[in-house]
Amino acid sequence: MRKIFKELHIWLSMPLGLVMSVICFSGAMLVFEKEITEKVQKEYYFVDKVSDDALSIEQVMAMVEPTLADDVEIKNVVVSEEAERCYKVNLSKPKHAAVFVDQYSGEIKGQPERLPFFRTMFRLHRWLMDSRPQDGGIFWGKMIVGVSTLLMVIIIITGIIIWIPNNIKNLKTRLSINVRKGWRRFCYDLHVAGGIYAALLILAMALTGLTWSFEWYRDGFNEIFGELISRKTIRAIHVGSWGGMTTRILWFLAAMIGATLPLTGYYLFFKRKFGKKK
Repeated sequence: MRKIFKELHIWLSMPLGLVMSVICFSGAMLVFEKEITEKVQKEYYFVDKVSDDALSIEQVMAMVEPTLADDVEIKNVVVSEEAERCYKVNLSKPKHAAVFVDQYSGEIKGQPERLPFFRTMFRLHRWLMDSRPQDGGIFWGKMIVGVSTLLMVIIIITGIIIWIPNNIKNLKTRLSINVRKGWRRFCYDLHVAGGIYAALLILAMALTGLTWSFEWYRDGFNEIFGELISRKTIRAIHVGSWGGMTTRILWFLAAMIGATLPLTGYYLFFKRKFGKKK
């Protein structure tokens, strides 16, 4: 039975490995987008000077409304607990649009644009840089990412089954990464031990990520979990933000390991098949 799982693990990974690496790597790059963006475009997110008198939410809304197009409305205003952060005025469209306002000076900071790097990483992660066809045809990039993620779930599960040692004596070896016995041993340990450390987190990312890929999966997911898991919670689990900075760092590391797994897998496969035997 283990041999069957091993063959399934290998032959599903071979055609999908590079896609999986791209999905995991681009996902890892998006984990700290918020912090990096706020550093680069700090003029939008932070006030010029903190004072004792701040505008009310109603006053801020009254200032922003005349600047909006007729078909755009204010959804809500987000007030941070940090006094130096601007008020965030969320808009009805386009999606995720917001205007930032200095609540002390009354200056409308404007709408920051997504940094080109993160825009590229997002398109890679979701659609492999593809664009939605205007004629309503198959969205191939989204389809490939969705199918690859679905099969990634099977690859992860078979990998966990293969990893389980035959006896307790091998457990330590399966959980350690040796950096002193050459490149091949390092790649093997990174694939085996690194893979098992990251497996459950990658599985959580994949299972939640599929809700963006397939409508049938999203409907089934909602049918099973109902109101127990909201859309906001699903996203928090997917990006690792549910536990603050600690879980986000863990999610980042797991995604980076996930990006290496197909590469080390390719190396070990071809080394075993075509490497010179001593």
